Amino acid sequence: MTQVVRSRGGALLGALAISTVATGVMFIAVPLELRSLHASPQATGITLAMFGLGAFLFEWVWGLVADRFGYARPLVVSMILFSAGMVFLARSTTVPQIALSYLVTTAMLVSVGPIGRSFLGTTLPPHLRATGLAVLSAEWLIGDAIGSGAGGLLIERMPISSVLSAAAVLPLITAALLVLVFRGYRQRFGHEVEPGAAQGARGRDWVPVMVVTAAIMVLFQVGAFGETAFLPLLVTVHLNLSAADAGTALFAAGLVGGLLLVPGGMASDRWGRRPAIIAGCLISAVGFLLYAVAGVFAAVIVAAAVRALGSSLIWPAATAWISDAAPRRRHALMMGLFGEFENLGGALGPAVGGIAWSMAGIPATFVVYAVAVGLAAAVAGLTGRLTPAAVRN
Repeated sequence: MTQVVRSRGGALLGALAISTVATGVMFIAVPLELRSLHASPQATGITLAMFGLGAFLFEWVWGLVADRFGYARPLVVSMILFSAGMVFLARSTTVPQIALSYLVTTAMLVSVGPIGRSFLGTTLPPHLRATGLAVLSAEWLIGDAIGSGAGGLLIERMPISSVLSAAAVLPLITAALLVLVFRGYRQRFGHEVEPGAAQGARGRDWVPVMVVTAAIMVLFQVGAFGETAFLPLLVTVHLNLSAADAGTALFAAGLVGGLLLVPGGMASDRWGRRPAIIAGCLISAVGFLLYAVAGVFAAVIVAAAVRALGSSLIWPAATAWISDAAPRRRHALMMGLFGEFENLGGALGPAVGGIAWSMAGIPATFVVYAVAVGLAAAVAGLTGRLTPAAVRN
């Protein structure tokens, strides 16, 4: 853990933490803006799905760019474009405009996924890889949680457009810090590989790992992105509470998940990738069912904590599983493709949730998400033997 924090990767995490707060502000602002425009459940689901769609369309592109041009320049440019996208989002006044600007903004911010994961995945030794990648995911979750909580409080006092415009400054601060982080940094063959770092699976051992992980992550992310999209609406529409309460719920989910991710990564390094994924999926399913039956705000917080525990086991294990097997010379691209599995589920989650909401109410969306992560646990349990022993654990 100390080795991760004191490295250049630790400095990278610190710089990216600032921009993730802006992402959290979007997570609370966009659903509430759609509510204020009286968007239908289907329109709300489709619009919120633009986050997953934008990430799905562009994450692999950023991985490809990083393999070609290195880590520094793509990250700096993407943060500047992220800021511009938030300004566009702040000035959007109709549902179609919000959907388009949400997609464009997501396409820019998603660069941190493949580039950050590839940087850590190629420089950390195998026994620290899941832990290091867990720190990266924890930084995302905690930053998102802080942004959502602060955004909910500010929206109670200011127009949503003003909150988004103020948050647009944060990616610019990250861009400036990244210039300092990468000063003097040199890459060889697309990556700086430290002694003891993993060299990737041989041959085509990564193919079955990719296929299995793809199925798991799509099913899991249907629920994870759906939770982010519909939790504010569960609190404000179903429980008739305030925007500040909705922000608090997202803050609790993100903060607890972020704090648990590092122990979750350690569990993956100790127990193995597959057992951690199965346990995390089953715990997440319980959390979704608790959302579905929650009748008071305290029950929502308990459900968020259970869901966070499940996520803390799944994300580090699945990310390290792919990183273990990915070819080194195309590592950023492979991590980008891994992100595409997440993004596909992210695009499907809100859209499916909107349909379930229109048919049976908001609680039904969380029942659907519980079924999805239950299927992910089944995939991990039934297909684990397909992955080569050299990269399974």
